[in-house]
Amino acid sequence: MKNKLLMFSAVLALSLGSCTGDFEDINTNETGFSNTQLEQDFNQVKAPIKTMQRGMYILVADDWQGDIQFNLNADIFSGYMGTPHDFEGNTNNSTYALLDGWNGAEWVQKYQREMVNAYNLEKLTKDKYPQFYAWSLILKVYAMHKTTDYYGPIVYSGFGNTDGSTPYDSQQAVYNQFFAELKTAIDILTPIATADKTATFFPDKTDKTDGTTAKGKVLNWVKFANSLRLRLAMRISNVDPAKAKTEGEAALAGLGVITANTENMAYLAEHPVKTYTGPWADINAGGAIVSIMNGYNDPRRATFFKTTKTGTYQGIRMGSLVDADYRTAKQDQFSQVGAIVENDMIPWFNASESYFLMAEAALKGWNVGGGSAQSFYENGIAISFAQLGAGSAADYTSDDVALPAAFTDPLNPGNNIAAQNLVTVKWSDAASNEVKLQKIITQKWIAGFPDGQEAWAETRRTGYPKLFLPVHNYSGGKIPEGTFVRRLNFFVNEKTSNPTGYAQGVSLLGGVDTGATRLWWDTGVNKF
Repeated sequence: MKNKLLMFSAVLALSLGSCTGDFEDINTNETGFSNTQLEQDFNQVKAPIKTMQRGMYILVADDWQGDIQFNLNADIFSGYMGTPHDFEGNTNNSTYALLDGWNGAEWVQKYQREMVNAYNLEKLTKDKYPQFYAWSLILKVYAMHKTTDYYGPIVYSGFGNTDGSTPYDSQQAVYNQFFAELKTAIDILTPIATADKTATFFPDKTDKTDGTTAKGKVLNWVKFANSLRLRLAMRISNVDPAKAKTEGEAALAGLGVITANTENMAYLAEHPVKTYTGPWADINAGGAIVSIMNGYNDPRRATFFKTTKTGTYQGIRMGSLVDADYRTAKQDQFSQVGAIVENDMIPWFNASESYFLMAEAALKGWNVGGGSAQSFYENGIAISFAQLGAGSAADYTSDDVALPAAFTDPLNPGNNIAAQNLVTVKWSDAASNEVKLQKIITQKWIAGFPDGQEAWAETRRTGYPKLFLPVHNYSGGKIPEGTFVRRLNFFVNEKTSNPTGYAQGVSLLGGVDTGATRLWWDTGVNKF
């Protein structure tokens, strides 16, 4: 696996071309069916829907590049995971030496598998099959919100322009389009789900097109769309509080958001991390999350991680220099990711997240239809415990003593560091709003494991939980010492294949194209 990563880092930029600049090359039918066959029995809709769902995360069965799409990027940056490999001689994304080959995987994946199919589905269904158009919009927004949260400005509204141009949109413009598209989808699907809560997208309720836990049920997709709308509203709450409030309150109205574990949205497939942490041995538990959960004596550890040979939970701190001792000890002294990735589900959105979002919304004074920040916070923890079979959360939520533990490296004491995120679990009405937010986001971050893309976005937005800085920063000054990575560099091929668009993207970014430049919603100040 290491050899594959090294090779990919060297040749990706030379071999793929610009996925947005070469639109005609990728706007092709890659389903394996002729256009005539696709027109039979809604197959012209089913094939691209399936491709979009399957393509959210690169599955091991399809390609190995998911390892760099999210696992060796956001999963590490979020504090969730750490690598026991010395990729590129320890000069890799874990040490902030952002590799062009690794940085481009998310960009390539999403334009080749998501935007092309969304574009084609819009042409096919917008006027003729509005329910399928709505479905494609939800998938499109879910896919591309992760992409813009990696890079900032992206090619979005102008994708597929007939004049051949591929202009970038500012992140603010992209988010505004997300909200408009989600509203369109919700407005189309809500009457269908309201009239019949068992309604499915296809007349045959046993149809297997939908590869998620929703199984084609329209109501579940409306709730997912509302939940996604609430997530994105909270994401912009520090930069555009009024817009955030409007969108968040709209998401909570109508048929509402996902609030029960039976409604959790996940794609039904083997989680790629099962392979990355097992046979490939490319990833282990992260030092930050294990230290926080160890300090809290959090019972969810048993689902998230496997114990070491000594029966402990042990993570790897970001930016550790890996040598032969680490590679030998990676499965004996460091925890693998556990049962959470062994249930053939890739989580997209869980009910616990809705409760933590509502807790923060209540803290900000939004209309959440009743309930307090405390009640939503405690319910979020309880429903996460229930989801993971961790028993009652009563003792956990009443603990006002336990604090996150310091990090201790069993192989290199130079990596040791004191605990940073010094808050207890128990809610306190007397605490400041900032401390209350820290508690909410810490528990949201724990419950969201293993979705490192979402966790990294939230740690950047709020500054919580307080994570460990990388032991070593090899960015060459591009990411200043004592600071965290804020984004990935644009896909390097854009510089040559789409130079006009690239220059526009950098201009809209408002800073240099490095990992230190903050995204539009990443203000560094929490507003209440």
